Amino acid sequence: MRKIELDPNPSVFAMAPTPFTTDNEVDEPALRAHLRRMVEGGCDVYMGSGGVGEGHVLTTDELRRVYEIGVDECKGKIKVYANPREARSAADMLQLANLAAASGIEVVQLYPMDAGHGMRPNYLEQERYYCKLLDAIDYPTSISVHVAVGYVTPVDLVAKLTRDYPLVREINIMGPPMSYFVQLRDQARPDVKLNTGIANLLLSLPLGANGCLCAEPNIIPKVCRAVVDHWVKGDQQAAGEALTNVIRFGNIVNQWAPSTARWIKMALKILDLPGGNGVVREPYLLPGEADQKKMADQFAAMGLKELEGLP
Repeated sequence: MRKIELDPNPSVFAMAPTPFTTDNEVDEPALRAHLRRMVEGGCDVYMGSGGVGEGHVLTTDELRRVYEIGVDECKGKIKVYANPREARSAADMLQLANLAAASGIEVVQLYPMDAGHGMRPNYLEQERYYCKLLDAIDYPTSISVHVAVGYVTPVDLVAKLTRDYPLVREINIMGPPMSYFVQLRDQARPDVKLNTGIANLLLSLPLGANGCLCAEPNIIPKVCRAVVDHWVKGDQQAAGEALTNVIRFGNIVNQWAPSTARWIKMALKILDLPGGNGVVREPYLLPGEADQKKMADQFAAMGLKELEGLP
């Protein structure tokens, strides 16, 4: 069994959005300004994700540019990783992963295969998918165990991949219960980092988690970072209060879930933050004025601007 080791400096990763101009081009100045805000808030970033980053509607040239901007603004200040969109095959995933690595990204996340049309790969098919990828990759990677694809990668397969491939550095457990986390912690290579979502962070950190991935830091980076900073200092009450505010925030924005990109763009607009022109790439649309007013009123009721120190 793996001994629990507490991380003295847990990470808070923001899945960064991709701002667009009104002409539907990647808004580079807005993206840079947003990333500087993440640096100031002490939150690391994953670039170009299929959810928050709208990676599924970005061209490969646009993805390349998003990665390059992320590296230019963040490398050496915070961790800057890539989160290429889900792919139908190992070959498709490898193409996107190589694109990210060539841009200077530090770690490239590999999603489970999204087979499409309701298909669910069995154990051997999943193993073949990952082994084909990792046999061809010569840079650090993370693996996402994400319920969004409709299935959960078996614990023993993920653990085996960490033991067989030294360049697998982190596992991101997004959705499975904490029992999955504990099983993986016990079976994985000891130096592999394990991250969870932020909602159960104060449960996972004492079990040996190294941090979290989430969308919330794009709007409230200081509040999210306060959860781990207070926990490291041993102030459980303050950590709990910070996490409570994160969950309150989530209760508001998740009214417009599961499309994270919609509520991110709406919140950026309401709070007049970089990238806040409300442009979501078609075919997706920003919620209307009534929804925007509802979100703004609920932000005001929870005192969000005061909590985050926004003007």
